[in-house]
Amino acid sequence: MTAEGSRLTELARRANMTPQAMGELVDELEGSGYLVRKPDPTDRRAKRIMLTESGHECVAAGVATIGDIERRITEALGARGHRQLRRMLLTLLAES
Repeated sequence: MTAEGSRLTELARRANMTPQAMGELVDELEGSGYLVRKPDPTDRRAKRIMLTESGHECVAAGVATIGDIERRITEALGARGHRQLRRMLLTLLAES
């Protein structure tokens, strides 16, 4: 999501989801206070989806958690093992 927000269709495309499924997810996250919909300044019919302060805090917490997991994997497997694991996981993702 960009600082100026993203359209629902853009988010759906980037997440490889249908717009309907993304709409349901956005509704839920908006209801929980993580997102807001604001008018798109370039198209009055469209809305931009933007993170709230709580949404930004949640993203920051997720990034910190992922960083900790990455650090622990490197400690357990070493840098080379971590790279190998990442390649294998990306291969699995590509196959699904």
